[in-house]
Amino acid sequence: MKIGYMTDKGRRRPKNEDALRVLPGKNFFMLADGVGGNKSGEVASKTALDALERFIEHNPLERLEGRDEIFRYFEAAVDFVNQMIIRISTAEPAFAGMATTLVFVYIRDRIAYISNVGDSRVYAVHNSQIHQITEDHTYVNDLVKMGAITREEAEHHNKKNVITRAIGANACSIPDCFNIFIQPGDRILICSDGLYDEVNETAMLERLIRDDDMADCAEDLVKMANDNGGNDNISVICIEVSED
Repeated sequence: MKIGYMTDKGRRRPKNEDALRVLPGKNFFMLADGVGGNKSGEVASKTALDALERFIEHNPLERLEGRDEIFRYFEAAVDFVNQMIIRISTAEPAFAGMATTLVFVYIRDRIAYISNVGDSRVYAVHNSQIHQITEDHTYVNDLVKMGAITREEAEHHNKKNVITRAIGANACSIPDCFNIFIQPGDRILICSDGLYDEVNETAMLERLIRDDDMADCAEDLVKMANDNGGNDNISVICIEVSED
């Protein structure tokens, strides 16, 4: 696989509360976005990725067989990370209330296994079409699913960044899990809301298709988000599926 990644604080925020981690030897990729409005978002996002990496090191992915077992592994991993965040936020008054989104992708045998909590996203590009794989855990997305508002109205809703599920926010945090079949030439994009709030899917797709170098692609996407306002931290991981 070809891999590129970048994180940037954007143009409006004083610090970067996003974090990302790439484990190419394990084909595992993760991203976290410290939830705005809570304390120590940057601590929450980094701690979440540290905990997830630790879980993987102590529970080898290679032993897993089949989708159901992988998804149970994901649920156990998210629970471990969630308990770690809660433990730290409870023990340290300075970190009380901290929380984070979490999204990760594991690629094996031409299948991408995906899990998320919060509103960080995974997109897949296949046959020159882009598809959002994850579903946002947000107040406005719940309204869309109920038919109360349209997707166009959701884009401009004053509560569009209110998250309904996050790591560290509750004693139990259950992730969504997905799997998609992938082929050589397909691209996968993992990103925080700092990208998709500023760059629409058409522009993302054009860049993902045009750039052959995934490091250039990541840098270009971050630049586009900043050029369009850069109102939040921006993090992206770009992956191109290669031949075996």
